[in-house]
Amino acid sequence: MASGDVLPRFFSVYLSQYSSDSLLIPVSYYEHLPRPLPKTAILMGTGGKIWKVVMKSRQEQVYFERGWANFVDDNDLKDGEFLIFVFDGYRLYEVSIFGHGGCKEIRAAVEVEEISDGTEDENNEISLESVIQDEEEETIDADAKSDTDYSPDSPDTTTISVESAEVFNSPATTSRKRGYKKH
Repeated sequence: MASGDVLPRFFSVYLSQYSSDSLLIPVSYYEHLPRPLPKTAILMGTGGKIWKVVMKSRQEQVYFERGWANFVDDNDLKDGEFLIFVFDGYRLYEVSIFGHGGCKEIRAAVEVEEISDGTEDENNEISLESVIQDEEEETIDADAKSDTDYSPDSPDTTTISVESAEVFNSPATTSRKRGYKKH
């Protein structure tokens, strides 16, 4: 892979006092954000679980907001842990968590359950593209008052080429930690 092929990334040190409800994206990273700013982003942890988060611009700063607290809870983030976000250029951020020991940790692992109703050909997976489309439709009404501090430079590109993913971002799954393994 040539050096020009490296996906844009940024890091953040988690501090609950500042980042438990929302996470400020570093200003120096803004040149890599799509324009116009998408209403939502998808965070994918090393355990394979994904979260939908709302991206908001306030006072010329961009944040991960609604949905971020679910990510924090599900990954049992502690003060001082190091997060690395790798952006695919569209809407997906792969998030790596480095614990206090300095090692990358797998948290919030996806639990796979086989459900059979007698038909073998049925596919029970949810497509990541349909999750994004559904979330966009939901947030259009909820976020009708769009913040204009983040100015668009080019058309929005929202296509993600991921075949399928399982989504866990409902209040039922955030109240209990599923699949968390501490190494």
